[in-house]
Amino acid sequence: MHSGRAPRTPATLGDTGREVWRGVWAAGAGAFNPRTDRMVIQRYCELHDRRAELLAVIGQDGLMTTGSMGQAVMHPALRFVESTEKELRAIEAVLGLSLEARLRLGLAANELDKVTLADILGGGEDDEYDD
Repeated sequence: MHSGRAPRTPATLGDTGREVWRGVWAAGAGAFNPRTDRMVIQRYCELHDRRAELLAVIGQDGLMTTGSMGQAVMHPALRFVESTEKELRAIEAVLGLSLEARLRLGLAANELDKVTLADILGGGEDDEYDD
């Protein structure tokens, strides 16, 4: 178990990737080792940068574009967003970045006893519904 600080953010990462880098290392709370996990986490952050760039292009151009026959078609970059998101989900599972992945890896079992259904659903202090 690594208990030191997160490694220096790679200079190759963009704004989104840097933010994800800091978030992943913080969320790992010592579970990730810079020697063995750095490249996987860096790849994950690079994919987030790619996704952000693609979404920016789509945001600028719009979801629809004109096809070769003059018909309306979905922006071609959407295919790359989908494939990038598929890669992200695969890495998230490996790193245990979702509850399901952590359960599969056995990382969240001890924490589940401390969480109530009200916590999962957004808190129990809601007085909106009176019995």
